[in-house]
Amino acid sequence: MKNRLAILLLPLLLLAGPVDASGGWFKVINVTPIEMTANSEANFTVSVKGMGGERAYVELVFRNRSEGFDFTCPKMIKNVFPAGVTDYECSVKAGDIAPGNYSFVVDTAAPGARPGRMTAYINVIEQKSQAEAVYDSTIDYLKDMSGADNSEPELSDNSGGASQPTGAEAEAGEAPQQAPMPGAAMAVLSLLVALRSFRMGT
Repeated sequence: MKNRLAILLLPLLLLAGPVDASGGWFKVINVTPIEMTANSEANFTVSVKGMGGERAYVELVFRNRSEGFDFTCPKMIKNVFPAGVTDYECSVKAGDIAPGNYSFVVDTAAPGARPGRMTAYINVIEQKSQAEAVYDSTIDYLKDMSGADNSEPELSDNSGGASQPTGAEAEAGEAPQQAPMPGAAMAVLSLLVALRSFRMGT
């Protein structure tokens, strides 16, 4: 009778598959956004969460990588606990690739644990030309100058302060200092117009 029962249970054990040695698994729950240009390098963080069971050494595995990208992590294997989140600091290098949206898969590998993969994306943007970079920096400079010119000093209400000079005193004394001509601003504005014309012509 016992032999017959063992024969009946054997197929069920085979169908159940291998038992999870750790009693749980590990899942990639987040990959920080990645935005970069061609021929550059960007840093990102992969967060792995333990889904119960015991702690284990979990390795990151990058799959389905688009051609032209190289992924590295200083610590590819970390001790992940069943509770809490463990972060992996990684970086990606992009070759001479066209702007666009690219994807890759980050997976986890641990003894006896099932995969916990997640799909992440890389946004490759077009690199600015030198003229465009100068144009943008000029715009920022003019905005800063405009904000500085519009700021007015606060007037003191102290009664012990010096009184305003009368008309005769103003004529006898030195004339109030005049604001300098905005020669630098005009030069920058001329450069801005030239750069804008260059951008429209290209």
